[in-house]
Amino acid sequence: MKFGKILLACCLIIGAAKAEDVLKKSMSMMEQGMTQIQQGFLNNNIELIRSGSKLVDQGNNLFSDKKVIATYLPADKKHMVNVAENAAKRISLDVNVLELNLDEKAYINAANAYSDMLNACARCHSIVRKW
Repeated sequence: MKFGKILLACCLIIGAAKAEDVLKKSMSMMEQGMTQIQQGFLNNNIELIRSGSKLVDQGNNLFSDKKVIATYLPADKKHMVNVAENAAKRISLDVNVLELNLDEKAYINAANAYSDMLNACARCHSIVRKW
C-alpha cells in the first residue's frame, strides 16, 4: 500500500514538473517570436516577421491543450482554464491573419493582427496572474 502511494506521489510530481517545462518552453518561444515580429515591423524585415510568427505558433501549440493548461494552473485558478484556452485560440487565429496579410502585402492589417496577439497574451496574463 505504501509503495502505491509513493508511486502515485512520484507520478504527480513528475507530471507537475513536465507541465512547468511545457509552460516555460511555450512562453519562451512565444516571447522570442513576439520580439522577432516587432523587430521585423520596425526594420521592414518580412522574413523576421514570418520567422517570429512561426515561433509564436509553435509555442502556442505547446500550451493550448486544456489538460496541459489545467495541470499548470494553481488550484484556485483551475476554473480559468477556458481563459487561457480562448487566448490560445485567439493567438492561433491572429498568426494566420498576420501571415495572410503579409502575403497580400497588407502590412497595416498584419500589424493589427500582431497587436491583437499581444492583447490576447496580456488579457490572459492579467486574469490568470491577477495583474
